[in-house]
Amino acid sequence: MILIDTHAHLYLEEFGNDTPELLERAEKTGVKRFYLPAIDSSEHDRMLSLEAKYPDKCLAMMGLHPCYVKENAEEELALVETWLAKRRFAAVGEIGLDFYWDRTFEQQQYAAFRRQIALAKQYGLPIVIHSRNSTQECIELVKEAQDGTLTGVFHCFSGSYELAKEVIKTGFFLGIGGVVT
Repeated sequence: MILIDTHAHLYLEEFGNDTPELLERAEKTGVKRFYLPAIDSSEHDRMLSLEAKYPDKCLAMMGLHPCYVKENAEEELALVETWLAKRRFAAVGEIGLDFYWDRTFEQQQYAAFRRQIALAKQYGLPIVIHSRNSTQECIELVKEAQDGTLTGVFHCFSGSYELAKEVIKTGFFLGIGGVVT
């Protein structure tokens, strides 16, 4: 059996020099591949370096995480667009809405999410959706954009059974993380 970690920020500074050992331990337990969701431009170099070092194990995504949609969102989204035009990524992600900590940039989050969904459709890529305290809103935006070509996953899904059914009806998958426990 082959296991795949569909959402791992292994490139973050918090892992320090432990990443090679972590990958080796994971491989011994059957985890053979890791999908690396983007956060913002401050992490792109580390993420892409990890992918380059382990091209058979680590696959990068490109996107702007909703918690990092701030005053400079236009600059960040322009970088996302540039990267997507340069090369193929595994997905557009991690994108979505996050209303847990702060709603100051709520409208900008909506705009960024819509723009990145359009980019995913343009490049024929799935999307990885972050939807903390915003699952229904994210479902509505997916429905709005769904033309039969949009695919992806609501990662770390922790919504109700009814919301899960709605997500599945859109043609998306549910990522079930440790938060469910």
